[in-house]
Amino acid sequence: MTKPDLKKAFIANILIVLFVTAGVIWMMTTPALYALTATKLGALKFFTVDSNILAGVAALLFAISQYQVLKGKKERVAPWLYTFKLVATVGVAITMLVTVFYLGFVVSTGYFSMFKGSNFLFHLIIPVTCIVDFIFFEKTDCVAFKCNFFSFVPLVLYGIYYATAALTHMENGVIQKGYDWYKFLRFGIKSMLIVYPFFMAFTFLVSFVLWKLNRRK
Repeated sequence: MTKPDLKKAFIANILIVLFVTAGVIWMMTTPALYALTATKLGALKFFTVDSNILAGVAALLFAISQYQVLKGKKERVAPWLYTFKLVATVGVAITMLVTVFYLGFVVSTGYFSMFKGSNFLFHLIIPVTCIVDFIFFEKTDCVAFKCNFFSFVPLVLYGIYYATAALTHMENGVIQKGYDWYKFLRFGIKSMLIVYPFFMAFTFLVSFVLWKLNRRK
């Protein structure tokens, strides 16, 4: 990473931390006027919020390491941080893409409600900032191909939580209202046989593309 890119990446990471902090406070303290919003700790049920918080943590750790490099206290950013940043960037990229190409069309409050309030930060600004930062300013060769498989971790953990919430709130084989908030299972539990494999493949594809674009030429 060249020094100019290091400075740009440092600024981008600081912005990501500020955006995430603002977005979390904004959502948790504002009445839920639009679909896929909730107040207080209820906001944590959304992958949108969880993935953005993960991106904020990754950006904070990266910014601290980059600051130490800029000040001459370290020679380089720790290699494991690049893998963490890849995983976090994949999470918010999936958040943005699913919102743009799916959620915007199925929510009751309309397509553009997905980009209002705190979700303007979560669904657009933060993901775009993370992606631009990772593929343009944080190029590296220290992330091995096998590290792409770490990108499954947040998805698998959230998938288990989502399935548990749905399966434990069923009546006569139908999921109770409010427990399939992304409407992934609106055609029944058998939808899992399509939805979950799709997201595994989609996650790997997004991770591979970001990993490839991040590599130094």
